[in-house]
Amino acid sequence: MKEINQDYLLSSSDWQRISPESRGLASRPLVEYLSDPYAIDASVRELTVLFETAHNIAKHLIARNGWRPPLSKAEAFEILGEQGVLPDNLIGSFREAARFRNLVTYQTAVIKDEIVYQILQDHLSDFEHFLSIPPSGSAETRLSPAHAGGFTTSNS
Repeated sequence: MKEINQDYLLSSSDWQRISPESRGLASRPLVEYLSDPYAIDASVRELTVLFETAHNIAKHLIARNGWRPPLSKAEAFEILGEQGVLPDNLIGSFREAARFRNLVTYQTAVIKDEIVYQILQDHLSDFEHFLSIPPSGSAETRLSPAHAGGFTTSNS
């Protein structure tokens, strides 16, 4: 196994800045949140940046460990699951996060503001749990499941 570039993992992640901003948006009452279009736009941006950062870290771990290359953003997290690094519930959550990212990137009218708010409420911790992956990404140390849920991009 190749050496993991700790500087890359740390520099590719701006978690210290993003997390307080995301938590601040999530702490707003729903009515206040929905009445502020800037808060909604900022939330979509924060969630997209969080996902892209997690995806970059996943790709880095996959490449450094010589695992098969992902064919999609979602598959990068599935590979981490296959290698025993990511628990099943987070695989599903990041699969939905990839879907959310694609929807907000290519079809912004599809995402309802209430859904963005709900993702902030329910899934910021998924990114925090992802960060608890050991820097080596080794299968010997796994993430413990946080919860059984995943990102939801529809009203169902």
